[in-house]
Amino acid sequence: MSAETIRILRTRTSVVVLLLGAAVPLALGVGQAIYRKVSSPAPDLTGIATAGVDIFAFVAALAAAIGVGRDYQTGAIAFRMLLVPRRGRLLAASALGYSGVAAALAVLVMLVVGVFAAVFGGAFAPFSADSVAAVMRSIAAVALASCFGAGLGYAVRSATVAAIVIITVFWLAPITLLIAGLSGVQCATSVANITTGILVGQAISTTPEPGDALGPWGALLLLAIWSGGVLLLAALRLKGK
Repeated sequence: MSAETIRILRTRTSVVVLLLGAAVPLALGVGQAIYRKVSSPAPDLTGIATAGVDIFAFVAALAAAIGVGRDYQTGAIAFRMLLVPRRGRLLAASALGYSGVAAALAVLVMLVVGVFAAVFGGAFAPFSADSVAAVMRSIAAVALASCFGAGLGYAVRSATVAAIVIITVFWLAPITLLIAGLSGVQCATSVANITTGILVGQAISTTPEPGDALGPWGALLLLAIWSGGVLLLAALRLKGK
């Protein structure tokens, strides 16, 4: 896995996408810290630290899917298969490599934002079980999203198709279904709540929305099932060819 991680870090496209994605929660967290310093004497440090992590999870999935897809398009995957004949091990290494890099970036961003919010706000809140759980769910959601993206890249073998699917399941499908639900279409909202994009947001959320029947841990579990299903599909595709 370490060799795969080094290879990912040397891939300019994946690194640039991940860094740009990490800038989003960093900017949102710092912005929230400054805003709450002015408007509220008791900032929610956990909420500030995890702000925008759902967007970063989407970017992490996109980076993994594009990275694997580009390996197929450039032919680099053939050389990697010669080095790692066991294709299941190659899939696992990619999934763990991308998820490890993304999770490490997520931890770094949350740490920087959390420390900034605490120092800037002048209030070091003690760690609680709920805040630790929220941070752990955020890290897990980012890692699972990366696994989803890597598996999808192996399944479709195209960076373009993989990117379209990621954008669809994270944004287009949930938004379309939620709009349909508001328009009176039966079960549309229920289906939207089990799409990947909504599940990531529910898993990370420190304040569950009304109607969220799964809860944050249930959403994380279902996200793990989605990611596992995509990885299984990728493994079957690799086994078949």
